[in-house]
Amino acid sequence: MKLKNIRGKLKNFFIRLKNKDTSFFIIALCVLLLATAVVWRYTAQNPNELAQNENEEGQNANVDPYKDYVEGVMGDYATETENATKVDLKTINAPLAGETIKEFSIDELVYFDAIGEWRVHNGVDIKPKETLLIESAFEGTVETVNNSEITGTEIIIDHGNNVKTLYSNLSSAKVKAGDVVEKGQVIGNIGKVDSIESADGPHLHFELIVDGKNVNPLDYIPK
Repeated sequence: MKLKNIRGKLKNFFIRLKNKDTSFFIIALCVLLLATAVVWRYTAQNPNELAQNENEEGQNANVDPYKDYVEGVMGDYATETENATKVDLKTINAPLAGETIKEFSIDELVYFDAIGEWRVHNGVDIKPKETLLIESAFEGTVETVNNSEITGTEIIIDHGNNVKTLYSNLSSAKVKAGDVVEKGQVIGNIGKVDSIESADGPHLHFELIVDGKNVNPLDYIPK
């Protein structure tokens, strides 16, 4: 029944077209043009617009909503790190009160009686005056505690900002690697030990290391 109706409508369409029914022809032509325009609009979009839309969609898909927040936090952290208090070498705590018996010397060799050799001397040797207790020059974290026949007991403390101190020729240590120490805290004591400096008797060998290089501690230790 439906097929018969469709055939009838098509027949009437062609009869009208044959008889040149102007109004019907104009309406049919308008409908055809409108349909063509709609199809063309959605299938032949400007390539540049398509590319722009794809780029915008891709950019929006890759936008990290937390990016600005993370970058802000990292920026604040970097600023705080740059503004962190530096180690003021002029505020150094004398690790031991006493007499300097061997000075800092890296330009000229110093003779070591115990081993009969000439060597550079990267620190200063201090002979005790009233106490055998050794104190930390600054606050920091104990990096290592070593024992050997060359240096006796040796302690290295990291004070941050590329500043380290070394204490050797000790008879014992009161700290261990990883300990956090305060400025002036007792970290060990001196006594009779076997080392390359044992011929000079009980004393502290003290080094100040800045940016990986030894500097003269006497330039900073209060007189």
